[in-house]
Amino acid sequence: MNSTTERRFLSSTVASYFSLGTRLVVAFATRMILARLLVPETHGLYEQALRVIILASAVRDLGLNFQLMRDPRKPYGTVLAFSLVMGLLVTGGLLLGAPLLAFLNADLPGVVRALAIWVLFDGIAVTPRTYFERELRIRRLVMPEIGRGLVAAAVALSLVWLGWGVWGWVVGELAASAFFAASVWKQAWRKVPLRFEPDLIVDLLRQSRVLFLVWIVLQLVTYIDLFIVEAFSKTEVVGHYTRAYGIVFLVPVIMAPRALLPALVEYRQRADRFFEAFRFATVILCFSQVTAGYFLFFNAEKVVSILLGSQWTAAVPLLKILCFVPFLDLFAELGGEVLKVRGEDRLWLFSAAINLVCLVSFGVWFTSRWGAPGMAWANFLLLGNLVMAWRMARIFSPYMRCLITDLALLYAVPLPFFLLVAWRLPVDSWARFIVSWLATAVAAAILAPRFWVPFRSFLANRKAT
Repeated sequence: MNSTTERRFLSSTVASYFSLGTRLVVAFATRMILARLLVPETHGLYEQALRVIILASAVRDLGLNFQLMRDPRKPYGTVLAFSLVMGLLVTGGLLLGAPLLAFLNADLPGVVRALAIWVLFDGIAVTPRTYFERELRIRRLVMPEIGRGLVAAAVALSLVWLGWGVWGWVVGELAASAFFAASVWKQAWRKVPLRFEPDLIVDLLRQSRVLFLVWIVLQLVTYIDLFIVEAFSKTEVVGHYTRAYGIVFLVPVIMAPRALLPALVEYRQRADRFFEAFRFATVILCFSQVTAGYFLFFNAEKVVSILLGSQWTAAVPLLKILCFVPFLDLFAELGGEVLKVRGEDRLWLFSAAINLVCLVSFGVWFTSRWGAPGMAWANFLLLGNLVMAWRMARIFSPYMRCLITDLALLYAVPLPFFLLVAWRLPVDSWARFIVSWLATAVAAAILAPRFWVPFRSFLANRKAT
């Protein structure tokens, strides 16, 4: 075991949170301004196009980006060559096939065609990004990633202000992806081993094929609800849904432990360290999601007013439903990283597939009866999450009592403070909004002593007492 693993894990964790937090603040501020410059229908159109592009990028990679993270041969040059070829093919496929999407929205094919080149730019950046993540050198990605967010914001806001509409947003995204690809390669040049070994491609694809299917299914689970809402309502409603969804998952995306996977790869031969890394990430993510969910539920009106403006009030009831969805995603998100390291890709696929079937089945049923709120409620019935929770209980069976106690405290301790705030202070008031931040701080202060000693011991690479 490398003696600097804990130091690199901590450094990469801090760097990833700083990078992602900064980028999401910039991105969210950009979308707050765009919410006031563009009508909800335009937001719905852009989000649908972006989802198509992200799915296309998964087809480009065929799971090799995930296999590259865990493959002991570290075939960076081979994966780079494959990504370039597939990037060109998938981009061409989007340009030719975009008209097939017109049944969803007549304007969607044009936006998808304009964004198609993003797939190629993103593919160029996959190899150096994965290299820095695998080597727990995520701090090398901080400036390129923050620069990407700033370029996207500057270009998009400038062009939208000049009247370009959704096309200003598209140009901003393309400029940002080109900037990131160039800047991350500047960091990685002469560091990433780029030996091309074509004989490895068939074996890499064989080992990554299930990961590819997992990634496709996970993307569908994340984004298919937009298209279900579109099928039963208007693009304007899709805009309200996506903005509420984006607010809810802002904190989970920021706090997702990006350094967890490479740390688990290094700890896979030591069960105690493997669990402690998982516990470290779980506690941070769970506390963030729980307090954010309580905060959003009791302050939904004020949050929407501040972030989006008064014309987005239709997003408030959606936000109040969706804010609790991340409570149920904990093992589904982090458990996937554990299964990836253990090579249990098929079980991960099985769990994700059950979630997709449940989301589509209940989503179509509920949305046809209750509209977008029905789609929001369908997110609570993803039975594949139970499969993942069961598997985590089996893998971490010697430590499960400790983990369950941790989670029970993280869910229970903040709730009384938020209930007290809601009871004493009026709805949609600045007083409730401000004091809710205080409730979060108090809950954190109460919980900190329980976790400080084991986390400090973990990072110091010694057994907690």
